[in-house]
Amino acid sequence: MTAQFSWVDRLIAADIALPPNTTSVNLIARILASAESRGARRPALLDAIGIGEMNSRNQLSRLPGSLLVRLFQAVERELTDPLIAMKMGRDSRPRCFSDIGYATRFLPTAADVFDANIHMQTLRQNLYRVSLVQSENRTSLRWNLLEHDPQELAALIEFSVSTYVRLARELWWDDTRMLSVSLQHRPRFDAAEYSRMLGCPVVFGAAFTEVEFSTAQMSAPNPMAHPNLTAAVQGRQAAPMLWFDAGQRVSALTYFHIYTELNKSPVTLQRISRFLDLSERTLRRKLDAEGRPFRNLLDQVRMDLCDLYRIEGHRSFGEIAELLGYGELSAFTRAAKRWYGTAPSHFWKDIEGENGGRSKD
Repeated sequence: MTAQFSWVDRLIAADIALPPNTTSVNLIARILASAESRGARRPALLDAIGIGEMNSRNQLSRLPGSLLVRLFQAVERELTDPLIAMKMGRDSRPRCFSDIGYATRFLPTAADVFDANIHMQTLRQNLYRVSLVQSENRTSLRWNLLEHDPQELAALIEFSVSTYVRLARELWWDDTRMLSVSLQHRPRFDAAEYSRMLGCPVVFGAAFTEVEFSTAQMSAPNPMAHPNLTAAVQGRQAAPMLWFDAGQRVSALTYFHIYTELNKSPVTLQRISRFLDLSERTLRRKLDAEGRPFRNLLDQVRMDLCDLYRIEGHRSFGEIAELLGYGELSAFTRAAKRWYGTAPSHFWKDIEGENGGRSKD
């Protein structure tokens, strides 16, 4: 796996139990938000999959994978649109560093980008697997449905395929060249619509689901590559892994929880304690014993992410304040002065010299 994101595999292997056929609440929440933005009724969707609002908030917890299948069915009914899974995959994209896949786009090649995203998939769901298969001329993304019925997972796989095609187009824009798309399931609507949505002919009832690109394009320099930003992300994520190695696992897990949740909902000790299956009192005591009280960790994550947005260099102060969980710009300004000893307006001074690449949005 791409070294910059190896911490994902290490956390999974060392500490996070991921039962088979489960999905993260983070993925459920992404689909809920996307459907809601298109006019679907959130209460109706939650009712259809049998969970309450509170269950949809702790985004690092896990739920049965069958809920993900039912959610897509409910969204299709709500919006009366059989193409909606593909549309959501096409339009859904990480937008900030709290979404762990966002930083992958700045890696050196498209193959690196896809490899990193593939290794993160277990955190999102483990109903199926995607692998990167490379030969001299062709590089494929291949889906393994892990003995699930292809037709049962059809909407979910269409969402996934569309997501990866969208990622390729983010990197190459109009230069994106897909050689072929094969789907294991039968078409659920007009086959021509699949080709229109994905931008190339689609074969159905194949031995496996696969999207093929040219190896030359996948191994060429990524137009969005940003070495300085990639190194900065690696540095910020390496520090808590050293805590983990030193036995300070609660501090490390709390850091990553705050990191991924900061822009989504208020980060509280209560929510983190539920994720770690600890009482608030016990969590507070463990963090204090490891020398990283909760407020200090929250402040550290905010400063680390602020550093990344500073290097990225194209967001407004107001947007950054919101992404860091500040309700008011003045609170962000005070924190920034404490971190850097100067007002935020000076952060981006000489930013052109610091950026080692470019970002497309």
